[in-house]
Amino acid sequence: MKNTTELYDTLPDQVKDFFDKQYEAAYRLLEASRHPETGLYADSYKTFEDNPERKCSIAATGVGLIGLCVADIEGWEQDAAAKVKLTLNAAMGNIEGCRPARDPKTGFFAHFVDMKTGENMQSEISTIDTSLLVAGALFAGQHFIEKDPEIETMARALLKEIDWNVIVADKDNGSINMVVKDGEGIMPLPAYNEYVLAAHLALLGQPENEAIQDLWYQNFSEDKIPDLPQVHYRDIPVLTDTNGAHGRESFLSSFVHQFPFYLVPDYAESPVYRDYYKNACLADQLKWKELGDVPSYVWGYGAGPNDGLHGGYHADQINNSPGDIASAYIVAGFLPVNPAGIYDLYALYRLHLPFDTYENREDHEDEKKLRAAYRYGLHRCSWWHLEQPERWYPTKVTLIDWSSMLYGLTAYKRGMSFFTDRLIR
Repeated sequence: MKNTTELYDTLPDQVKDFFDKQYEAAYRLLEASRHPETGLYADSYKTFEDNPERKCSIAATGVGLIGLCVADIEGWEQDAAAKVKLTLNAAMGNIEGCRPARDPKTGFFAHFVDMKTGENMQSEISTIDTSLLVAGALFAGQHFIEKDPEIETMARALLKEIDWNVIVADKDNGSINMVVKDGEGIMPLPAYNEYVLAAHLALLGQPENEAIQDLWYQNFSEDKIPDLPQVHYRDIPVLTDTNGAHGRESFLSSFVHQFPFYLVPDYAESPVYRDYYKNACLADQLKWKELGDVPSYVWGYGAGPNDGLHGGYHADQINNSPGDIASAYIVAGFLPVNPAGIYDLYALYRLHLPFDTYENREDHEDEKKLRAAYRYGLHRCSWWHLEQPERWYPTKVTLIDWSSMLYGLTAYKRGMSFFTDRLIR
């Protein structure tokens, strides 16, 4: 099989044109969500309101840092390094008037803070959201290490400011604390999940810590991947959390598989994890085929807001997907193991959501709403409402979930080496 970079070069002209528009739009949505004075990134891009919103997500800020690396290599930003430094200075409290809320004892960040001041917006101190910020910082440090080595110095300092030991809930079964309260870890979550990233960064930040060593090497190192909890879809083994923590055969939202694939070096390079990654992709696709009159190009169990349709934010998964909302960014995230997915995205665009060419002479309001809702390309859609006179239009795009779109398209064009060359072991 050809690798994805070769496949990009041989895409039909109309598909390549779509790819290029969607790819740059994946970055432009991040840029539209960035605060110009602090460089912090909003939790979401609001499709029908002014942006950026006031609420910054620390995790989204990590995505924004990786986005600037993509923009730099693609030539979309001439001052990407300077923007990275502004964001890092804001995150680390080095900009007057902006000091993001952190746990004073351990250094972990609040999940949501004010984009300008850094004030905690009534949110928890989150270990995974902090991890996503630090991962983005370290990634940018490696990307710009020759052009501006100060970024790498800042990223390393941020890594070392955090007491990673607090994430360890149970080193024997891979349980990781989701929240820090008063300097202590609480709300343990069983393995397997996206918190693999936190365990990786903990080992990177405190390599001599025995509890962290045990957490990683007893549960998450490559040789332990086959021992992680699994659930079968048909006869396909898929990684999951311990013992079906959701009370039944417990499949995880597909983003859970995607974050370690792009952000944890052992997983990005592992043929073992790649096989499980393929399995997660195939299970997602096959479950959609069971829904009935759904075309094969509509799939993707991702997380995101369903405002105005089925409540608020939800992490969709096999057997737990209210309204069957398809997430195009999940399709993109699986492109390294399912390169044909680019044609699924193109079909959705061409046949249903031509976001840059759509016209409706009989209903100009519908035309206006579709173009606004999908201004930056494909994201979430309801197949059951897609062809109805009253469509459902997503009111926002959450940046952390959107990251799969940017990462997958980047890997398709540039190869997975874009990520593996910039991840620190």
